[in-house]
Amino acid sequence: KRYGLLVAFPRSPHQMARSFNGRGRLPFFVEQPLLLLSVCLPLLLLSEWCSSLSAPPISNVRRSVVAPPQISLPSLLSTCVDACRRGCDEIRRVHADLDRTGSGSVSTVDYKISGDPRSALTAADLAAQTAIISALESAWPGLKIVGEEDLVCDISDAAGGTACSDPLVSGLAASAPSPLRRDLCPELLPLQSSGGLTVALPDVTVFVDPLDGTREFVEGRVQNVQTLVGISVRGDAVGGAVGVPFPPDSDDAVVAYGLVGSDFGLGYYGSRPEPSSTVHGGGAPVEGDRPLLVAGDVKGDAVLQIAYDAALSGGGRSTLLGGTGQKCLAVAEGRADVAVMNFLSSSWDTCASEALVRATGGDLTDAFGERIVYQAEPTSPATYLNAGGVVASAKGFSGLHHEICACVRENGEAGERLLKVWGMKKGEDVGRILDRRREILREGL
Repeated sequence: KRYGLLVAFPRSPHQMARSFNGRGRLPFFVEQPLLLLSVCLPLLLLSEWCSSLSAPPISNVRRSVVAPPQISLPSLLSTCVDACRRGCDEIRRVHADLDRTGSGSVSTVDYKISGDPRSALTAADLAAQTAIISALESAWPGLKIVGEEDLVCDISDAAGGTACSDPLVSGLAASAPSPLRRDLCPELLPLQSSGGLTVALPDVTVFVDPLDGTREFVEGRVQNVQTLVGISVRGDAVGGAVGVPFPPDSDDAVVAYGLVGSDFGLGYYGSRPEPSSTVHGGGAPVEGDRPLLVAGDVKGDAVLQIAYDAALSGGGRSTLLGGTGQKCLAVAEGRADVAVMNFLSSSWDTCASEALVRATGGDLTDAFGERIVYQAEPTSPATYLNAGGVVASAKGFSGLHHEICACVRENGEAGERLLKVWGMKKGEDVGRILDRRREILREGL
């Protein structure tokens, strides 16, 4: 009002002009805009006021944002079990038709890394992955899935090889998969029917290793082969299905499954006789042999040797067992007490394995005792590789687990070698580096 502009009912342009200069009319080029303003401004304010009467409160508008779709973990786990079984069936199908030498080895095999027998690739890997992922994608549109062989036929040394063009694989992707079952985990049906254990779909990532132990498969030790389908939520392994295409003492595949935090431990889809062969981790450890350590055939690695020595510092024995999934299943089933893996396993090897071990009361961490973080797109400098190693322990052996990890943490060579990409240098505090790594990996989850 002091300046001659009344918001609700302005005075005439002439009155406003006098208020500004006290000398009467303003020049034409000043008076006309004021006239226009005096007419339009009240109309504009009146319109805004009317709109505000019908608009919902701001707080209600914010709450109306569409929430992400929810997904039932029991239902998802059941479909992973079914998909895992289909992967096992594909491995058995391809195995029956593959050409093998007199010793049982696969005649023709490609390698994702030339000259590395641990990177072997066969038609069985590709057929199993196609069957698993296509079925899960059909069941859960929008679900994030990371498969070991996702880009193998595009960018690895196996691209253009025989496995990628094998007729045993072609045609699988073109056929529509039948619906996956959602009732294969009877222990979880009460939770499933009540709507319990639901999470946001964007928080979930499924990791698939269609054929864990390809080297074992190639060299004819097919009882060590497994199919792994793991579920992670915001970076943590929470559920898993571990398929055994060629279980000892059985003529058909079986899938073991578990959900972290549930009370039932392990469930099975298919028949699971008690394994009897010690070569395959069978038989419960006897008192004089405990703790029973299962490990691979890596020799000459000083850091692994530290872990082995710590595991057996109080006695016990070790036995050779191939495949990350096979070692961890032995721990989860009570056929081994502790497992130490090499530094070449990846997220798809341990996501399902960790879920089964923890579902039965055990634990699985890296060699420093840190929880493994499962990311759909790893934060640099991390990759899918479990570069910090893997230690798994059965229920009742948490003290030994901590002792193994403490020995690795206290070893300067281990820290410098395994944490170098995270800025670890000689004399640095390992705990500080691990804290920083954890913060980076957990950011945004």
